[in-house]
Amino acid sequence: MMDIAQKLNTTHATIYYWFKKHNINRRSWSESAYVKQNPNGDPFQIKEKLAGKEKELLLASLMLYWAEGSRRNKHSIQLANLDHRILKIFVEFLRTICRIHENKITLYVQLYRKFNKKRAEIYWSKTLKIARSQIIINPHTDKRSKGEEQRSKFGIARIQIHNYKLKNWLDRKLDYYLSQFNR
Repeated sequence: MMDIAQKLNTTHATIYYWFKKHNINRRSWSESAYVKQNPNGDPFQIKEKLAGKEKELLLASLMLYWAEGSRRNKHSIQLANLDHRILKIFVEFLRTICRIHENKITLYVQLYRKFNKKRAEIYWSKTLKIARSQIIINPHTDKRSKGEEQRSKFGIARIQIHNYKLKNWLDRKLDYYLSQFNR
């Protein structure tokens, strides 16, 4: 409503009054923010009809998400691992099944300080076919671990997509498949 008020050069209260008077439904704050962040609509388009390999990709990705993903954050999909093969499968799922816009994929990497940031960035970019501008590398700060114990000189990577609608779809899909085995 603030945007409408600005465009019409009036106050928020006036717009609110007109909405109420004419019984016009308003978006919630979260819906409004979503539309503002995604002015061209959803940045994904779920593929409904899946071929054999795509069904396998869906199931594999759901199991990876269940085992390695985070369901705590209500607004974003997160999956972390240092094994590039796991992350490649999940990124392929995002591209093929979810048909997510490429610029919505972000990769966060925790890298132990003694390893080279640029080499890690290049490695993850080539391995997952993600633009280097979408990769954020942070220093590993857990004092309990030692550099010589690190398994990967490229760090642990976390794929993250900030989109609560896609997150809700993925959670519902996972719950559906899990319910099929828990009858």
